[in-house]
Amino acid sequence: MRTYLILALLLVTSSVFAQRNDKRKDDEAGVVPSEGVIYSLPRTGIRVHVKAKQEKFFHGPYFQYAEALLGIKNAPALDYERWTITDIQIETFSEPDPDQVYKAMGGSAALLSLTESGVLAGINQEVTFEDEAYSVSTFLGDTKTPDFPFLDLSLNPFYERGDSTTNNAIVTKSLEAKAQEAAHTITKLRKRRFKSLANAYEEQLPDGRAYKLMVEELDKLEEEYVGLFVGKTYKKTFDYSFDFIPGEKSVSGEVAFRFSENKGVLPKTDLSGKPIVIDLKKLENLTAAQDRMKAIASAGSGASGVFYRMPGKAEVKVMNGMNIMAVSRATIAQFGTVASMPESLLDGSFRISFHPKTGAIKSVVEQ
Repeated sequence: MRTYLILALLLVTSSVFAQRNDKRKDDEAGVVPSEGVIYSLPRTGIRVHVKAKQEKFFHGPYFQYAEALLGIKNAPALDYERWTITDIQIETFSEPDPDQVYKAMGGSAALLSLTESGVLAGINQEVTFEDEAYSVSTFLGDTKTPDFPFLDLSLNPFYERGDSTTNNAIVTKSLEAKAQEAAHTITKLRKRRFKSLANAYEEQLPDGRAYKLMVEELDKLEEEYVGLFVGKTYKKTFDYSFDFIPGEKSVSGEVAFRFSENKGVLPKTDLSGKPIVIDLKKLENLTAAQDRMKAIASAGSGASGVFYRMPGKAEVKVMNGMNIMAVSRATIAQFGTVASMPESLLDGSFRISFHPKTGAIKSVVEQ
């Protein structure tokens, strides 16, 4: 009886070890997904980078005397804020195309490599990915300006002792008198700077860095006083980015953002600005050639459910009315053609990699 029990235990133990070995072999060989692997092909978006400059101007308190005292004509009499677009750059980005989602079946499904967003990136190949760049535009920025742009109005007091008509009381100088004193100060600063540059002083001036610093300070002081007549401008540059994802056809007049010379760069929903639009002209001859080749090569393929893109090309323009602000040529994935992978390349003996941004085949290498 004891002998029978020992034999039974040996049989059970052997069965358990055999099951474990079979499971280890299955793990090493890889399990074929019975329900398939779902993936996407990419689509291309257009990202417009805009650089805009804001200028805030404050008119000088002595503007009306600029021509009479300094010979400067047409000194501005009013404050204003002005915006200008100084640069526009166009680039592309990619994201999963909701209209191009597929399921890979059979043994080829186990060979797929996907990006973190589920886009096909490789077959039977390890793929490394770069971090995606995201753009953020903020419309909360503003140029910081002082509460009082003109603090130093003169080197002299703003009051003087009156005469017998005012009983010798202290009286405030007129605006014209203050402007005359400021203009006289500018003349003296210019004379001192000229003497410094011409080395016209009897005593030897400092040289090197000290001399350069002295001349720079004279320039700054003169600029401050001239500003009392011509005004001051404060400037700051702002950066914005706007995304647009086209469909499968050419696009004309798509509003990317809006712009106002008084308010600056605005989102396209703000109707107070003038629309800045994007035009994309699809190169139809390239797509037609891709379609012809697809019809020839697609016979008997596609059973595995693995597809890729042959991207198209487009001319991209950013327009302000009839004026072209920027133009470029770009590869647009959805402007091209979707084709199925040949079944002969999906038996595990080839390593295939794709361009994740466009879905095009990058390389096919036989192992």
